[in-house]
Amino acid sequence: MTHRTSTKGLWFTLFVLWSGLIFYGAWSEYTSQQQLIIDLAKAEAAGSFNKDVVYRRWAAKQGGLYVSVSDHTPPNPHLDHVPHRDVVTREGQHLTLVNPAYMTRQVHELGAVQYGAKGHITSLNPLRPENTPDPWERDALEQMETSPEEVVSVQLLDGKEYLRLIRPMYTELMCLKCHSSQGYEVGDVRGGVSVSIPLAPYREAQLNLFRKDMTHHALLWALGVAGLLFLRHLVQSRLRREDEVQQEIALSEEKYRALFRDSLIGIAIADCTSGRIIECNKKLAHLVERTPEELIGKPQDILHPKFEKDQGSAVTQTFKKHQDEAHGEVLGSYLITKSGQLKDVEIQGGTVSFGNQNYQFGLFLDVTERNKFEQQNHRLLQAIDQSPICILMTTCDGRPVYLNQFFKEKTGYSLDECSHPDNPIYQFIQQRIPAQCGSNDGRNYDEPWLEELEIRSKDGGIHWERISISLVYDLKGQCSHLIVIGEDITEEKKNAQHFEFLATHDSLTGLANRLLLHDRLDQAILKAKRVHGTVFLILLDVDRFKMINDSMGHDNGDRLLQLIADRLLKVVRESDTVVRLGGDEFVVLLSEVETLDDALCAAEAIHRELSEPFTVSERQIPLTVSAGICSYPDHGMSSLELLRHADVAMYKAKETHSQTCIFESSMDGLVLESLELEAELRQAIVKNELHVYYQPKVDAGSEKIVGFEALLRWVHSDRGMISPGVFIPLAEQTGLIHEIGLWVIEDVCRQLRQWADQDYAIVPVAVNLSAKQFQSVDLAKQVATILDSYHIDSSWFEFELTESMIMQNPLSSIRIMKELKDLGLRLAVDDFGTGYSSLNYLRRLPLDYLKIDRSFIDDVTQDLSADAVATSIIGIARSLGMQTIAEGVETAEQLMFLKDNNCDFIQGFYFYRPMPVDDATSLLERSC
Repeated sequence: MTHRTSTKGLWFTLFVLWSGLIFYGAWSEYTSQQQLIIDLAKAEAAGSFNKDVVYRRWAAKQGGLYVSVSDHTPPNPHLDHVPHRDVVTREGQHLTLVNPAYMTRQVHELGAVQYGAKGHITSLNPLRPENTPDPWERDALEQMETSPEEVVSVQLLDGKEYLRLIRPMYTELMCLKCHSSQGYEVGDVRGGVSVSIPLAPYREAQLNLFRKDMTHHALLWALGVAGLLFLRHLVQSRLRREDEVQQEIALSEEKYRALFRDSLIGIAIADCTSGRIIECNKKLAHLVERTPEELIGKPQDILHPKFEKDQGSAVTQTFKKHQDEAHGEVLGSYLITKSGQLKDVEIQGGTVSFGNQNYQFGLFLDVTERNKFEQQNHRLLQAIDQSPICILMTTCDGRPVYLNQFFKEKTGYSLDECSHPDNPIYQFIQQRIPAQCGSNDGRNYDEPWLEELEIRSKDGGIHWERISISLVYDLKGQCSHLIVIGEDITEEKKNAQHFEFLATHDSLTGLANRLLLHDRLDQAILKAKRVHGTVFLILLDVDRFKMINDSMGHDNGDRLLQLIADRLLKVVRESDTVVRLGGDEFVVLLSEVETLDDALCAAEAIHRELSEPFTVSERQIPLTVSAGICSYPDHGMSSLELLRHADVAMYKAKETHSQTCIFESSMDGLVLESLELEAELRQAIVKNELHVYYQPKVDAGSEKIVGFEALLRWVHSDRGMISPGVFIPLAEQTGLIHEIGLWVIEDVCRQLRQWADQDYAIVPVAVNLSAKQFQSVDLAKQVATILDSYHIDSSWFEFELTESMIMQNPLSSIRIMKELKDLGLRLAVDDFGTGYSSLNYLRRLPLDYLKIDRSFIDDVTQDLSADAVATSIIGIARSLGMQTIAEGVETAEQLMFLKDNNCDFIQGFYFYRPMPVDDATSLLERSC
């Protein structure tokens, strides 16, 4: 069973739980809304009842009201006994007395028509027929005889749903005027007032609200399901990768077992302590005329003759030497076969660990025949070693076997170097192997053959040689060797070369110019086409040269270019071509390099050579270059195409700060994409797509918020959130970082002012400075202007700097940091422990905090070395009067470790993630 099938039930359970939770929430919302509309309708009914009671009491207090007699308001026959019930005004208007009950009934009738709410005065002993109760009112009045509070229920009236409420109506003194004849006394319940509120409007409002809630719940359910599906995808992808890794591990193990078993080099593994062989391959057993079973379990010295063995020990001197000296060193030794024959071997050994046990491995190469051949050649070469001219002896197939001392001094090449196929001397001989040596297309040397040849020595020096090639015959009359004799004719060539040099070389540095580069590159491509070879091109651009040139003057800039050219010529081989394209761009043409690894080694050697500071006008100038590498035929078929692609790779190296970059076909698109992203970044500033997020820092002891770190985020209108790792380097490269950096400082100050105006408890906010922004001449002045414009207390503001940024120019960094400290700002070193800063400089830096890099925090409590680094940083900070901030804290174990070791402040996902400003404001509001 794979990981994926074992998790199917879990995902279904999560889906069911999530769906049930959403359904329960919707149902709870619905039932609470149902109860709410009943409560609202009841409140409306109670308000109507109270209004009627107050209205009746007011009318009763007035003794009734006289109104004009009309069809709607005829004289009340129940008031016949009241004197002056009807009166006529002087103007002849006929008025009649209206008592409170009469008025209330008319109000109820009007309200039912206009608003739908029905009111009814009723009694079990009604004075008027209209006051006769309906069945529900009668039941309610009977209930109120024993519990006269109120009766509420939902009823259907005329087929429509109403909330009905009835409350008792008590007899008051003023009521006896009309109702004394019914036998009521003050305080008696003589009836009730019922109010009927239509529920249709409430139901409709509740239905609309429920539809919205259902929409929200459905959306929430869909988001949750989408989240579960996405999480399921991530988990299953991870599990799938784990399965694939396990398969790859098993396959790799099988490959290495086959490599060990069938290797053409003898291999043995022995216990470091006892020297017993625990494993060996068939090749080693074959070398000593034994089977692997005869060797496994035996002491290691079974392989060696007695004079190689260490007396009183089960291991040999070679075995001990491999244990004591550098890993992988090749040592000469002997093997003894089962029949007693000696074999010369070279042994490369080292120590490996399996679990807690150390083992010694050895690689055995049989060099018996090679040694015999070398001894024979040595005797031959001694005869002509003292010759005062350049002499090179090769085998009949053109392989050099001897260089005399004068030849070595003249060219700087050793015999091994001349034997390499890429060496020009080797190639020269190969092209001139005579027919007598079996070459089908070679020359027939009946007498010595002469040729003039330009030789580039190993140190870059050029001289001309008149080459004479002669044959050496053995006793059988067969050609066995070639003798190449060289006569220096450099002076004869200098004058002719001088004129050619002026046309094809850079006048400032003496390097080849663009014209010569194209010629050499075209030739190299043609040659590579013939032999199916490779041509490598390295394009170099001096970083920050314009700044150096502008600050030190163009004369010193020219001198620096000359020194760079000198070093490039020093580091490359004779067969390579170094070119100055113009400005601060150089090209190295590696026409004799076959593999990418060799080209990378050449680039690494160039970086290493140029990393040493240059001395110009008694000033030390550190320097770096960005290198782009491309090759024929992989990256281009013409010199123009290769140069363009090398230029693209060089700019990619600058962008990624990786010193060397190899061209890839996708880079053409990446260049366009980078230009497009740069344009969008410029628009992002205008379109307000840049936002500052805030990540809280907490006190390690109290776990209260003591500050924030401001982190820049780009929320693109189309692409969404773009990683700072993408656009920050682009901003650095294009110079936009200055504008963006100042915007971040101003935005943080604006937010601090807003918090202060809202009387929040202000905590300091730390802003990260970029390398270019930190090196700005007027940084402190710009910061002071922004702080003053928003009336920001300097104690509210902090800057974080990286170790590498400070150590680029420690003296200049100290000056800038002191200017910022003079403003009252606090400073922290971010990612401390990763920049290899000098403690001598650290104690001189005006710092307040050291931030422990998360790479150390990740491994605390898991790795003793990480524990030691973290505690050391805390100790260093305390001894220098600084406080420490641990970033990237995500677990309770990490937090406890830092607390136990007296770390001051904590920052990480364990407490808070970076959050938008609104969330940070809410956090401050809760902490007030």
